[in-house]
Amino acid sequence: MEKLAAAPLPPLPPCGEGEFAELIRAMTILPRRADDELTGKLRTKFYQRKLGGYPHEALQFMVSAVLDEFDWFPSIAQCKAILDRWERKDEAVQRKASAAAMARAERHARFDDVMRALEQRDLDQAAIDALPVRLREIGVERGFLRLHDDGVFRARPVQLAMDA
Repeated sequence: MEKLAAAPLPPLPPCGEGEFAELIRAMTILPRRADDELTGKLRTKFYQRKLGGYPHEALQFMVSAVLDEFDWFPSIAQCKAILDRWERKDEAVQRKASAAAMARAERHARFDDVMRALEQRDLDQAAIDALPVRLREIGVERGFLRLHDDGVFRARPVQLAMDA
């Protein structure tokens, strides 16, 4: 689970040219500087060159945000600023988040098992020595271990209750 949680997400494919042109066309309902036909084609070409590598889902998010937030056709820089706000929510992201949650739960369960074993004095010295230093330090903080002058963490003796 740790490997899956730490693995990079697979890249989403870039938006196709035809889909990209349709998405840009959706933003043309916003007013912009008057163009001739050549300038309009060049604009689409430049926008495609600068923004075409983004996945379709990200560009859909951008178009929706532009239509909600802008009064004028946006610049490429404004489009990129909106795209920076986009978050992936596909199945790969959900699997990665699920793997991370399961890995955290497993680490927490192992930690609890070690602390319980230290509390009950179930670990011998070799097992205590094999623990990561941070777990041994937490064992000291919780009163289960003692750090001796020789640098060795040892189990504290069990305190017996005094008879009244």
